[in-house]
Amino acid sequence: MVPTAPALRCPSQSNLYFNHQRHFLTVSEDLQRTYSFDGEGRLLSSFLAGINYRRGLCGDILMRHPDGAGAKVRRLLEPEERRQLLTDVREHLVRIRAQARRSQSAAVCAWLDRALSWDVNRLEAEREQFQGIYKPISILPPDQYLALVLQAAEGCSWNRCSFCTFYRDRKFRIKNAAEFRRHVQQVKTFVGRGMGLRKSIFLGDANALIIPQARLRELLQIVHEEFTIGEATGLKGIYAFLDIFGAEQKSLSDYRELRDAQVRRVYLGLESGDETVFRLLNKPGAPATCIEAVRTLKAAGINVGIILLAGAGGARLAERHVARSLAALGAMGLGDGDLVYISPLIVPPDSPYAAQLREAGSPALDAAAINAQLERLKAGAKAVLGSGAKATLYHIEEFLY
Repeated sequence: MVPTAPALRCPSQSNLYFNHQRHFLTVSEDLQRTYSFDGEGRLLSSFLAGINYRRGLCGDILMRHPDGAGAKVRRLLEPEERRQLLTDVREHLVRIRAQARRSQSAAVCAWLDRALSWDVNRLEAEREQFQGIYKPISILPPDQYLALVLQAAEGCSWNRCSFCTFYRDRKFRIKNAAEFRRHVQQVKTFVGRGMGLRKSIFLGDANALIIPQARLRELLQIVHEEFTIGEATGLKGIYAFLDIFGAEQKSLSDYRELRDAQVRRVYLGLESGDETVFRLLNKPGAPATCIEAVRTLKAAGINVGIILLAGAGGARLAERHVARSLAALGAMGLGDGDLVYISPLIVPPDSPYAAQLREAGSPALDAAAINAQLERLKAGAKAVLGSGAKATLYHIEEFLY
């Protein structure tokens, strides 16, 4: 049975603790229940009855809690659950505001007033505004979960990987300059004072850096005209995905130009260093091409994030997947500022990948075997990486924008 969001009893009086920072406010009741809000007063997250809830800009709420056996349960709340949770949190907030009036600063009280201005209907209506500004934001690298996403392009230029259905609902399309500027300005208005939480610019969608260099230069110029990147704003730079095929089309001088435009890290889905597994995944390019592209990016002064899939290739190909993936990482010359993300392979039911595994005579790994392989890849990656490079878990079910 899937746990539902609990109804929350609202005590008449609590011991309140406030963490008032420049860009967010967190309130704790009796160190048992917490609520966090952005600069606009939007609910960001809460911890209630032992369950974590995180609300995205898109309006969805991700529920996470331990299952009692050492694993995590992660799922999005259904609409009725979401509305009930927002209603319950607001009831608590009304009482918190009354208590705070007697003991807290004007700044904290003003923040709580902003939070109370977001009733359930307003929060739910914002979902429609988000959908009018963005196409679905399907995935980001974990270090970019607090990025401000700007969709210079929509969808994926390849969109045929056998294991991925993230972008099947849209065609790949590059925005022109006027359209992109309008999108950027809509995003700024929508996010408002919540901008203070955003630590970087992420240029979407799946592989925005495949955009031809002249157009990309024009779109990046718009980003710089609309935002100040640097210590004064807290925006650390521009980040983006790039597929291996697209990476082939950029020269060293192209990448140096991107570096000068403050592109700080590019994320590439290697997925596997083994040619056979790579073909099963129907990736464009080849592992050797990825190694070459990474070396070119590094020579241009841009950091990389490399993504590997734990479980790719199934049981028969497991050993060569691990060995050759680690060999590929070792050949890239990764170092300070580079990341390796290892993600458990989660195959959608309608993916052609499972059928391809059967044809290859390589049964899919079960959850325990995938986790074991993940640990092997993580340990092996740490052994072959240069100083300052990091290898860590990338769980796609944790993502919510």
